[in-house]
Amino acid sequence: MALRSGLRAVPATELAGRDWELQLLVDRARGAALGEGQAVLLRGPAGIGKTKLLAAALDELDGVAPTVLTVGCPESGSAAYEAVRALFEPLRLDGDDPEELLTGSARLALPALVPEHDAADSADTYSVMYGLHWLTAGLTAQGLVVLAVDDVQWCDETSLRWLGFLLRRAENLPLLVLMTQRTGPDEAGPEVLGEIGATLSCLTVDLSPLPAEAVADVLRERFGVPPDPAFAAKCAEVTGGNPFLLDRVVARLRGQVVPDAAHVGTLEELGREVVARSLLDRLPSDAFAVARAIAVLGGEKLETIAALAGTQPGPAGGAVRALRANELLQPDRLDYAHDLIRSAVLAAVPPAELAALRERAATLLNDSGRPTEDVAILLLQLASVPQPWMVNVLRDAAAAAESRGAPAAAARYLARALQADEDSVQLLVQLARVQGQIDPKSSLRHLEHALDLVADPRRRVPIVVLYALISLTSQNSLRAFALVGEVLDALEAELGPDPSPADKSLRTLAESVLLISGMDEKSTVGQVGARFRDVVPPDGDTAEERQLLGMLASLGTLQGRPAAEVAAQAGQVLRIGDVAPGGWAVLGAVLALYLADHVGPALGAINELLAHAQRRGEAWTYTLGASTRALIHQFTGNLPEALADAQFSFDVVTQERWAPGVTMPQAALGAMLVRQGDPVRAEEVLDTVVRPRLENFTLEYHWFLMARARARAALGDPEGALVYLRRCGDSLADAGIENPVMSPWWYDTTELLAGLGRVSEGVATIEAVEEAAARWGTARAAGMAMTARALVTHGDAGVELLEEAVELLAGSPAKLEHAKAEYLLGRRLLRRGDAEGARERLRRSIDLSVLSRDKQLLGLALPALAEAGGRMRSGTASPADALSGSERRVAERAVEGVTNREIAESLFLTQRTVELHLTSVYRKLGIKGRGELAQALRAW
Repeated sequence: MALRSGLRAVPATELAGRDWELQLLVDRARGAALGEGQAVLLRGPAGIGKTKLLAAALDELDGVAPTVLTVGCPESGSAAYEAVRALFEPLRLDGDDPEELLTGSARLALPALVPEHDAADSADTYSVMYGLHWLTAGLTAQGLVVLAVDDVQWCDETSLRWLGFLLRRAENLPLLVLMTQRTGPDEAGPEVLGEIGATLSCLTVDLSPLPAEAVADVLRERFGVPPDPAFAAKCAEVTGGNPFLLDRVVARLRGQVVPDAAHVGTLEELGREVVARSLLDRLPSDAFAVARAIAVLGGEKLETIAALAGTQPGPAGGAVRALRANELLQPDRLDYAHDLIRSAVLAAVPPAELAALRERAATLLNDSGRPTEDVAILLLQLASVPQPWMVNVLRDAAAAAESRGAPAAAARYLARALQADEDSVQLLVQLARVQGQIDPKSSLRHLEHALDLVADPRRRVPIVVLYALISLTSQNSLRAFALVGEVLDALEAELGPDPSPADKSLRTLAESVLLISGMDEKSTVGQVGARFRDVVPPDGDTAEERQLLGMLASLGTLQGRPAAEVAAQAGQVLRIGDVAPGGWAVLGAVLALYLADHVGPALGAINELLAHAQRRGEAWTYTLGASTRALIHQFTGNLPEALADAQFSFDVVTQERWAPGVTMPQAALGAMLVRQGDPVRAEEVLDTVVRPRLENFTLEYHWFLMARARARAALGDPEGALVYLRRCGDSLADAGIENPVMSPWWYDTTELLAGLGRVSEGVATIEAVEEAAARWGTARAAGMAMTARALVTHGDAGVELLEEAVELLAGSPAKLEHAKAEYLLGRRLLRRGDAEGARERLRRSIDLSVLSRDKQLLGLALPALAEAGGRMRSGTASPADALSGSERRVAERAVEGVTNREIAESLFLTQRTVELHLTSVYRKLGIKGRGELAQALRAW
């Protein structure tokens, strides 16, 4: 199907002087057809012939590209995703029964394609763009897809950002994106357009004025005779080689003069007033009123244009015919033949009259029941303070934009509405909520203003809750913690001894958010602990109570309170299924549960979160959830799954350019790579962490330091590792974080010190943490503490401690620590001369390491077994061990019979990345394709 939508009609004159540019576009199309997604940005001043060249290129592609979708962006502005809707409009995807293209992840595109789409929640921006990507990918199954966007400088920002999103994933798609951009001193393009033009897949072509030879060719074709060289030269001078101005000149002179030397003076007199003004000045006043109406509401029906012009459809139709006779209007649409004409018309209208005209146009559209965003676009162009009805329209338009995943558009509408009352708390909060997704700092300023305007603590609580949650993404938790504390104090002062259920819920919500803010950075963890020291945990009967329970469990985990106690609180959080996946209640419970060795419930909650995020296309939530699951899998010794989750998370944050704002994916992958025996690559991954003020954060900083230390130790730098480990221990102590297993710096430190012969330092290290390990009370904590104590205990006493540690760890989920203790025991037995006992212990360590795929420990245990006179058992290595985490995850999905596209959709990867992973898997396993994959992986 060859489809075109919205590209304005262009004069049918021959394309002159653009042979090279036209051939370049055709060649790019041929390259794109081979599966090399490409883009071309045609730039130049108004009238230089961008649209004509684009139309000519599309004509050349007839029969080459099965799908050609086009759109022209209006100068007057457009609603969020309007360009996207116009592009895909010929596909008729907004019907009751959308065709097969809207399957799988492509269904996530519906909020952008159907403005009135009924969604339960506001759409996530990423998920909508992700859905549009897969919709486009589905079209490419039929062959080359061409997306042509004319006047991209006026494209709505959301659609423009989607084009950039698409091009970053188009390397394997038969896709060509053609864009035209007007340039000039008053035509500053949007920032995202510059980002698109800078990508490797986008070729930027600046169109130059037509040379004199091309001008002569146009004159010859239009006048029917060869022009005199002097006439052609003057024509080129007068028009500056601008094709549009050249067309206007020819239209004015054809039939009146011949292109000879005698009429060069006529060209001089004509000058540059040929665009539209001289023609418009000759129009009757009623016709000029219609011309003004079309300039404001181009593309509308004649009845609407007539109403805006203050006349009837009959006279308005006569004015339209006069405008068309002068070649000012498009032949099939009530819009101008070129934006230069439209600009000339608007320039002839005094500013006050133009503002009144636009306000009247907005009123007409609003009264006729048009979508609120259509009206809001006009309201954005007014400088006056919005009237009450306008504020309502702008707010409704913002809600519509937000529901479709277009927060930037929603913020513009609300900012305009706020001009009517800069102290409107309702508008300030609404604007802050949408700005929180795109500009957190501005959002927080609006909320600070709102808080200054509200004295009632009950009304302040929802505002400060929003403030605190947005602060988490902008490193503003210290200020948020102080504000929430102030509001909570004021609320408690007003509540009597028997508060109402509504007041109780409000207080519980504020308390939970105070915990969230206070545990984000290290410096306030102690203050949170002091404030909630004597708080009685709620029953967990309401959502607010369960969120508070989750945060209290998380706090108790940081403090190192008994694991059984915090696990019981965390279990209460998850006992009712109405807790929204991804909520703070769940995240707080997961931390407590897995560190307390209640791994099953923790994994169940994380898996639910991931499934929810995958259904909604929320890559950010999915990535952070997968990073957390990687830590849980590592905690239980399931290194293949941990590596797969960590590698996936790192791949996505790298692909989406999120790396500067996150730490968990890099820390998780770095830790996994050390276990895989690749500390060099681990350090390379950890070097990508550039998060500002990382050292202030409660969880990420310490996980990062542990990964750094273990990489240094694996590289043979124990002193460097000790620097990181001690930094971790000091930081935890300063924050009052006493959980022994969250970041077990002491465990690694004691081993390194023992290896360096610095036993007394090792003894001091383990003595400082033994009480905390006993208080936490899990078999893992006790077994690790006993292992560390054994490392600094000589003789038979040390062996006995290791034997007890092995027994403790064998009954826990701590498979890595169990394997390590078996290895250490084997080494001690060998030194004592018990080779047989050593071989038994080392073989157990090897078996556990093979099951966990702990290559680092396996590299230590195998030589030790040989030293003890033992043989390496078969099956300790597998070709599958060579697979990266992402390769393993893709291979697993392929074995399930999932298509490459479905794998890519489920893992937020491009289809090309999936294909590359599978090719690598086949090569590493020595197989030819999917048919042999299941058998090759059975050894895992």
